[in-house]
Amino acid sequence: MTSNAYLVYWCSEGLESVVPVGHYEQIDIENTFRILNNEDPVRNPVNAIIQNMVLRAMYNSQRNYELYAIKADDGITDKNIEAMFETDPQGSAELIRRIGHRLYSDRMIKNCVKIT
Repeated sequence: MTSNAYLVYWCSEGLESVVPVGHYEQIDIENTFRILNNEDPVRNPVNAIIQNMVLRAMYNSQRNYELYAIKADDGITDKNIEAMFETDPQGSAELIRRIGHRLYSDRMIKNCVKIT
């Protein structure tokens, strides 16, 4: 099991959420046994969490949302990731982009041209 896997979700206004997803793996394991016992599997909430984050990002595209899945070292908690973003938001975003797996990105690469 991956006890230190996280979804990290931020936009141009800062970090929005860090979701620990490692404990959701247990649901998939239990679903395997449910299926083998001819029982109906239960829904894994992490799928809905990701879907809601992506939909929020799509409907608020002006905020340039990014959603990454990361596997942190042992001992790193969601509170550590939140503190990291509070201390150095840009460096944290660059680190997550480098080590994480991008699930969604509306990242603005070029500066917008202002018409005055």
